[in-house]
Amino acid sequence: MPRHRPCLTVLALASLAALTVPAHADAHPIIVGASLPLSGANAATGQETLSVLKAYFDSINRSGGIDGRPLQLNALDDAYEPEKAAENTRTLAASRAVALLNCWGTANCSAMAPVATQAGMPLMGGIGAPPGRYVFNVRASTESELAAVVRHMANIGQTQIAVVYEDAAFGKEAHGLARRALQDHRLQPLLELALAPDGSNAGAVAAELGKADALNGVILLASPALTVGFINQVRNAGVGVQFYNLAAQANAAVVRGLGRHTSGVVFTTLVPSPWRSAIPAVREYQQLVGKDGAQAQYSFLGMEVYLNARTLVEGLRKAGRGVTRDALVAALESQEPRQYGPMTVHFGPQRREGSSYVGLTMIDRRGQFIE
Repeated sequence: MPRHRPCLTVLALASLAALTVPAHADAHPIIVGASLPLSGANAATGQETLSVLKAYFDSINRSGGIDGRPLQLNALDDAYEPEKAAENTRTLAASRAVALLNCWGTANCSAMAPVATQAGMPLMGGIGAPPGRYVFNVRASTESELAAVVRHMANIGQTQIAVVYEDAAFGKEAHGLARRALQDHRLQPLLELALAPDGSNAGAVAAELGKADALNGVILLASPALTVGFINQVRNAGVGVQFYNLAAQANAAVVRGLGRHTSGVVFTTLVPSPWRSAIPAVREYQQLVGKDGAQAQYSFLGMEVYLNARTLVEGLRKAGRGVTRDALVAALESQEPRQYGPMTVHFGPQRREGSSYVGLTMIDRRGQFIE
């Protein structure tokens, strides 16, 4: 694996510095680092994250920054590779970055967290990162997601459940959490089936579902691409069972990939709907990223990135002009709870999962998410 990707990294840093440091740059900037998949298979996620962060930091800087100090975002490309994400974290920790913001993928976040912790640098907005003094996960945990899914299924009588999981680190871990959630409701999975990461056994797994006459619900724990391919294969085989997916799959690319097979597909959500403009934070997010009311730009991903960034900035404001890494930790721990519609975000000395909110959404006939 090549150790460095200098061209993309230098360009990303140069463009960000130009966009996020305004006219009051004579004050020393507060540097926030990010390791994002700006290239590779998950580049769309990284690029959307970058776009929202840039827009938000620019808005803060236009309003005077943090006590007169501008925010500067230094983003490095990790191509969705854990080793590169850890290397980027070491690079950013050695710089003057006061915190890391956002990381995508359980493997990447898990690789970044110990490096950030060793450096005493807060990591805000992780996914599946092990909690600790310097790791602040805004969203609810995967365990909470699956508990909510199983609780809903049990409440509506869907008790004949199959768990289909990707045969990779995340899928195996999520499978264990799903089993635990089912056990909490005194349920045993009707089927437990592993999907090869390349989808090579998807046909055989779909056939197993088709043979289970009593089956009335499937918990699917797989990457977005594998999710799309598998659901399409099951539907083409004439199996109409309802699918439940985690929040990472609730995006426009999955909707497009499913095409005419969106009916009966449920997703968890971990932030308020980005279309619920009655919620002040949602309305602010829409104003930040919207252009002439183009709702197609709104997404659960973008909403989460905005709330992660907003949470960090509120901590920076509380820590004050001379913010240090440890001062930021203390500020985040002592913040008052923040309410964003159905979602409450609150950290404390022993609390590193800011929210426990889990909602459910489906896709309507227009291809839009509804609650």
